[in-house]
Amino acid sequence: MEFRHKEQQGFTLLEAAIALVILMIIGLGIASLFTYAIQANANADDRELSMAIAQKRMEWLRTIPFNTTTRHVAFSYPNGGLEVTATAGVSETVTNAGRSYTVRTVISNLSTVPAGQPDAGEPTSKRIEVSVTPAGAATAFETVTVATQRSTQVVGTY
Repeated sequence: MEFRHKEQQGFTLLEAAIALVILMIIGLGIASLFTYAIQANANADDRELSMAIAQKRMEWLRTIPFNTTTRHVAFSYPNGGLEVTATAGVSETVTNAGRSYTVRTVISNLSTVPAGQPDAGEPTSKRIEVSVTPAGAATAFETVTVATQRSTQVVGTY
């Protein structure tokens, strides 16, 4: 006995080839997502290390007393060329976890003692801004910036 069903047929070679081409296109799309994810993880690592550098620098700056006797004293960051009177900004290169970063620190006077008062023109508050950029950063979005304000007590009415 021989049974033949003409309704049942297999895939043709052309149908199989088209299915393989469609699967290949989908596979290439997924592969490009993997490369994008790898790049995003590397950028996240750089931002995390940049934030650690910025926080460490800011904590060091905030440990320096800011009062009438120390507001013009120059302090050097350990292994760095930063001074507290860096109003124009100081840039330096720092290496952390085998990666290089550019650290820019700007310290600017926000207010001064008014004219006619003792110590006229001396700073009473400062803004400290630390920006860290990974070496080879492609966009400004990769820069981490931490800012704070410091003030000193000055006798008198202002």
